[in-house]
Amino acid sequence: MYFESNVIELKEQLVDDVKKEIVAFLNTDGGTIYVGVKDDGTVVPFTNQKEKDSLDCKIANWISDAFFPIPSNLIKHYFNNDNVLVIEVLKGDERPYYLKEKGPKPSGVYKRVGSTIRMVSDSEILLMLLDSKKYSYEEDVSDEQELTFKYFNEICEDNNLLHEDRNMKTLRMINKDGLYTNLALLMSDQSPIVVKFAKYDSQLNFKVKKEYKGSLLKVMNNVLENAANYNDISAVIDGTSWQRKETTSYPGASLRESILNAFCHSNYFIRSNIKVEFYDDKVKITNPGGIYQATLEQIFDGVQTYRNPGLVNILSKLHYIENFGTGIPRILEAYENSTKKVDFSVSENFFIIKLPNMNYGDPVNDPVNDPVNDPTKIIINKALNDVDLSVLRTIQLNPGLNAKQITEKLFLQYSNITLDMVKNSLKRKLVQYVEFRGSPKIGGYFVI
Repeated sequence: MYFESNVIELKEQLVDDVKKEIVAFLNTDGGTIYVGVKDDGTVVPFTNQKEKDSLDCKIANWISDAFFPIPSNLIKHYFNNDNVLVIEVLKGDERPYYLKEKGPKPSGVYKRVGSTIRMVSDSEILLMLLDSKKYSYEEDVSDEQELTFKYFNEICEDNNLLHEDRNMKTLRMINKDGLYTNLALLMSDQSPIVVKFAKYDSQLNFKVKKEYKGSLLKVMNNVLENAANYNDISAVIDGTSWQRKETTSYPGASLRESILNAFCHSNYFIRSNIKVEFYDDKVKITNPGGIYQATLEQIFDGVQTYRNPGLVNILSKLHYIENFGTGIPRILEAYENSTKKVDFSVSENFFIIKLPNMNYGDPVNDPVNDPVNDPTKIIINKALNDVDLSVLRTIQLNPGLNAKQITEKLFLQYSNITLDMVKNSLKRKLVQYVEFRGSPKIGGYFVI
């Protein structure tokens, strides 16, 4: 059975449009074209040997004359047992491949998107060319040579890292000719990097809208600090043990690692911005540049690929990252015990991580109105402190105690506890959790 996919194309006849399909596979991830098959998978075989020979000759002529660079070792064609012409195309290493009659411009360059093809933009053609030539943005000479490093030097001093010229050469910030590289530009006070930071309300209106500019290190620190301010913590007490349980909106190292991942792996050649956007239910972190020379599955397994090895080296020396390829695995690990999962969206030009808010849908730090409805999960009133919880725990374990008896029990835990403190807790702060039963003289407190 034949069916179309991102790596399979069906054609009834060997028409000129098949050349575009071949170019698209060369420029993307390779694939197979079956000629002699309708869109619905029905086979229309080539049974005439003379016709087969003609098709073979046509394909051979295309390979030598229709494409550039010439992909002779990347295309294999033959007839299978169904008498269908099979054209197997490998991904090329000299992209962009294009139709020779059109030239290296959008009308001649195609790429595969799902089960269809589209023309490639001028900027995409440039990125293909730079990638095939192993161009390194961070090693290229900076157009701006009048650079200062006030913030970079401060961070280096804080981490006992020398920032003299000889060390800047070792860090690839100065090349062999004594010129500043683009890596130095990113570290400098004149860095062109701009990171957009936003917080939206439930109607997707801006609550916070900021842009951070300057040295990459300064921008990164600002973003990390402000993101941490939006990583809320909800406090819940277990109704059976009266122990405090806290839930961080973005657990473990997930938020920090996602932001650092964006800075480490952005394609700074692309004139776009890193974006950090907080919604009610998630945070979305976008960086320009897709995964570099790896698949998402390989990244999940901890495979290391570096678009910016010099930048990664600096961030490692300054103790921002570990440089062991553990970033994405640590993000996944933070959510492994949750039904909410991290979402990754990857394209050739962008990498997007969406971290779900673990507290979304639950009230955070709100007073309890009716704890009876869920006695095993009760939201803590902000006013409750550890003494209040200890009072609750004591009543849970010893129902029927009066205030004086509770105070005596708590002496072992709090040497400065007083009867007035316990009474204040019982009558003012715990009225939603406990109740007094019996007469004033012999009665006591019970958990509701």
